[in-house]
Amino acid sequence: MLHRNDICDYRYTNRLINMGISSEEFFHTIEKALPPLVSRVEASRITGGLISAKTLSNEDALRKGPKRKLRVGGKIGYTGEDFMAYLRRKVRL
Repeated sequence: MLHRNDICDYRYTNRLINMGISSEEFFHTIEKALPPLVSRVEASRITGGLISAKTLSNEDALRKGPKRKLRVGGKIGYTGEDFMAYLRRKVRL
């Protein structure tokens, strides 16, 4: 059963893909959707699943992830600025 959020996420993902992955419009759309602090799960949702929370975890362990990570309780997150810098490095055609 699809929930309303699932339909919105599907439309959002399609819109991102139709913009052209790695276009400036693609990055600007993601920047607008980012909160000041981004959890790994939220980063995955905002990129339409392009980058999973597990990928971010693995890349953090290899020191290839976003520059700084923040720990709040048991969750890891990043500043919006650090995540966008990482995303620009990561997403290439």
